[in-house]
Amino acid sequence: MKDILAGLFNQEISIGPKSFLIEAGETSDRFYYLKKGIVRFWHMSNDKETTTQLLFEGKSFTSIESFLFNEPSIFNIETIDACELTYITKADFDAFLTAHADLKDAVYHKIIHNVVLNSRRIYSLMTTKPEERYCELVKTYPELISKVPQHIIASYLGITTVSLSRIKSRTTKDE
Repeated sequence: MKDILAGLFNQEISIGPKSFLIEAGETSDRFYYLKKGIVRFWHMSNDKETTTQLLFEGKSFTSIESFLFNEPSIFNIETIDACELTYITKADFDAFLTAHADLKDAVYHKIIHNVVLNSRRIYSLMTTKPEERYCELVKTYPELISKVPQHIIASYLGITTVSLSRIKSRTTKDE
C-alpha cells in the first residue's frame, strides 16, 4: 500500500531555499511529497507573518482546500532550505483514484490524518504553555533548531523572538 501511494508522486523537482511552491491567493493543482528539506506554511496578517506548519522529509502536503476544491490557497507554502520534492497533479490524482477505487479510502484516510494533526496543533497552541511547546518541538525535531531561522520557530510556536530567546535560555540552564 505504501509503495503504491509513494508511486503517486510521479514528477520530481528540486527547488532552492525561500522559494514559493504556492502563494496565498493562487490555486494549487499539485500534491507534494517532501524527499529532502524543510517547508513551511504561513500567512500574513496585520503585517505579521504567522507560520502554521513546518514540514520535514517524508511528509506529503498541499494547500488542501485549494487542491481538493479548486479554491485560492489561504496559505503561502515556502521552502526554508533547498528541497527535493515529488508531486502529482490534480488531474493525475483524480485519474489515479478513478483507476484504483479500492485505494480511495486509504488516500482520503491519509488526508484526514493530516487534518487531525493540524487540529491537535491548534489545540496545543490554545492549551499549552510556550515553553512546553518549545520543549516538545525540540524533542520531536531536534535538528530544527539549527536549520530553521529563529523568527520562524517563534512564529510557529505563537510567540515573539524575545520570548523564544528567554525560553531557550531557561531550558538550557535546566539541562
